[in-house]
Amino acid sequence: MAQKEKKQLALEKLVDELMKDEPRRQTVKQLTQELGMAYSVDPLTQMNTVLQSMNSVYLQSNRRKDLES
Repeated sequence: MAQKEKKQLALEKLVDELMKDEPRRQTVKQLTQELGMAYSVDPLTQMNTVLQSMNSVYLQSNRRKDLES
């Protein structure tokens, strides 16, 4: 599995965890650490950070596909 795909999968797991009524803090910390992201106790700040990262990962992927076409 390519590094980009691993990052996308970890980001998706992190979003899933953050969307829970009571996200497990340890899981969120572990995933943010794996992704090299800053961890925040505030769930809204953390979700914002994650969504911005997802946006950049998926936009880069789409741009490459457009250039290859």
